[in-house]
Amino acid sequence: MSASLYTGGAERQLVQLVRGLDPARYEMTVAVFIGPETATQEGFYGQVAELPHVRLEVLRRSGRFDVAGPILSLVKLIRSRHIQLIHTYLNLASTFGVIAARLAGVPIVASAIRDSRDIGLTYRLCRVVQAYGADALLSNSAAGFDNRFRHWRANFHVIPNGLDLRRFASQPDHIAQLREDLHLGRFTKLIGMVATLSGFKDHEAFLQVALRVLQQQPEVGFLVIGDGPNRASLEARCLELGLARNVVFTGYRRDIDVLTGILDVACLFTNYRVISEGLPNAVMEAMACGVPVVATEDGGTVEILHDGVEGYLVARNDVGIAAERIMRLLNDGSLHEKMGRSGRTAIEKRYGLDTCIARHELLYGTLLNRRSVDGVGGS
Repeated sequence: MSASLYTGGAERQLVQLVRGLDPARYEMTVAVFIGPETATQEGFYGQVAELPHVRLEVLRRSGRFDVAGPILSLVKLIRSRHIQLIHTYLNLASTFGVIAARLAGVPIVASAIRDSRDIGLTYRLCRVVQAYGADALLSNSAAGFDNRFRHWRANFHVIPNGLDLRRFASQPDHIAQLREDLHLGRFTKLIGMVATLSGFKDHEAFLQVALRVLQQQPEVGFLVIGDGPNRASLEARCLELGLARNVVFTGYRRDIDVLTGILDVACLFTNYRVISEGLPNAVMEAMACGVPVVATEDGGTVEILHDGVEGYLVARNDVGIAAERIMRLLNDGSLHEKMGRSGRTAIEKRYGLDTCIARHELLYGTLLNRRSVDGVGGS
C-alpha cells in the first residue's frame, strides 16, 4: 500500500517487489490513497494495473484532512479480501496502515523510512505511531534509523533497495534513438542528474558545477533528468546563467535505465539543509550501469558510494570540489573505467533484486508464522 504510484524511488521499489513475489505463494492487492484531484494514470499506475496477478484498489480521500475515511476504507478492504498481512510504503500510508492493521487484527510491515531525517513535528509524531504500532518497521538504510532512534528496537529492520540488473543491459538501438531524440550528438561527454525537480534536491549546485566544467570543456552536455514543480524556475535559471545550449531538460522518462547508461558521470546533489537521503535509487542505478557517481556526502548515500572507489563524495555540495572531481573522471579514462566497474560489482554483490525479494519473503514468513502461533485470525 502506498499514498501514490508516482515515479519516485519508493514507488519503483513497491512495483518491483509485487512483480517479483511468487504469485503461487502470495495473492496480492495494491491499495493506493488518492485525493479528489489526483490522476490515476500517471507514474506506475498503468504498470501495476497490467499485472495479471495483482489487484489494484484506489481508496479515495475527500481532502487533505480526511483521516478517518481512508483508514476505515482500508479496514473494510482487509476484512472483505481476508488479507493476512499489510505492507505499506512512505509516511502517510504507513501511518494510516498501522492504525487500520491494529483495528483489523493483522500484522503490518511499514516501509516508512526512505530517507534519514524527518521534516517537522508531524513527521516525528507519525514515526512514533509507526515504531510502536508496526510489527516490522523497515528502512532502506542504516542511516534511516541511526538519525531517528537512539536505541534499536526488535521490530526495526534494514532491507536495502534491490535492482533488477537485467534492466541495465546494453541496448544499442535504443541508445542511438535516444541520442537523436534528445539532440545529444553535439556533446562530447554527458553529465546527468536523475531526480524529481523539487526542493529536496539541489539542482542549483548541479548548474553551478556545469558552469565550472564548461569553462574548461565547452562541449560537455548536462542532462536534468526528471520532472517536478521546480522545472520552470530551473529552466529560467539556465537562461540566466547562459547554460541553455549545454543543459537539456528531458522531462519525465520511462527509460531511466537506458538514459542513465549513456552518461559519462552521474550526479546526485541533495538539498542537505532540508532532507537527508535514505538509499538513493539514482546512485544505485548509475552504479549498475557502470557509471561513476559524484554525490553529496549525506545520509544513506555513504553506505553505497565510497569516496574514491565507485565515484566521489562531496561535503556540503562544494561545487568547486565537485567540478574538479568530474573533470578528473572526464580526463582519466582508466580511472573512469575502474570506478565504473567497481560500482557495477558492488551492486551485483549486495543490491540485486532477488536478494531484496528474498529478505522480504523471509520477513513475511516470520510474521505470518508468529501470527499463526499466537492464534490471531486465520493462517
